[in-house]
Amino acid sequence: MAVPVLLWSQLETSADWKRQVYEKEYTFGIFGHTMGYGGNFRYQKFRDGYNKHGLEFELTKIRHPKEVKLTADRSSVAARGYVYDRLNAFYALRVGYIHEHILFDKTDQGTVSMSLIFSGGLSLGLLKPVYVIVRNQENSNFTTYVAERYNHNTHLSSTIYGEAGFFKGFWETKLHPGLYAKAGANFDYNLLDKKVTSLEGGIVLDVYYKEVPIFYEGPADQKLNMQAFVQLYLAFNFGYRKN
Repeated sequence: MAVPVLLWSQLETSADWKRQVYEKEYTFGIFGHTMGYGGNFRYQKFRDGYNKHGLEFELTKIRHPKEVKLTADRSSVAARGYVYDRLNAFYALRVGYIHEHILFDKTDQGTVSMSLIFSGGLSLGLLKPVYVIVRNQENSNFTTYVAERYNHNTHLSSTIYGEAGFFKGFWETKLHPGLYAKAGANFDYNLLDKKVTSLEGGIVLDVYYKEVPIFYEGPADQKLNMQAFVQLYLAFNFGYRKN
């Protein structure tokens, strides 16, 4: 029984040096993309020395291309910036299957391997309503400020003092289901074979069952909101392999 184990642990790839082929890989990552930023976790199992597959989990913020942050010119209150006519902040929780194929293996310790990555699955959109800071009109004795859910008809830009904190409206978040697909290239440059340190770049597409209501749409802006989001991304991943 010792012979198969020895052969597995010393399996040779096309590299000039013998590498240990592990069974499992766990990685964490942070990434930026053309519409925001996020983080990920991956669990993969090796099929052989060149292929692995598993599960991918990502949480990312997705900004609408027309989002422009404004700053209220009010010296009487320290307010955050806000995006005028934005009804909801949008996030995506992705859960999917991932396959990675090593295209060019490390030829020696200290060199770089390149692999191709393909993944796809559920993209669960999270719509968190936007609250803005406005002057409290009910108190005429002295000036106070309150957080109100943004309403295009009542909140003019001249009345907004900024956006409320992140957790305001958190428990009113609504789900907006969809699907995603991703393709990328990963470059692993860690000196140790049992550890992962890599840079990854590629493209990802999120498609939802209907338009995502990020912005208020008036009669002249019927096509402002979108149903699909295409992003280019760059990620830094780190983790480890084990048997």
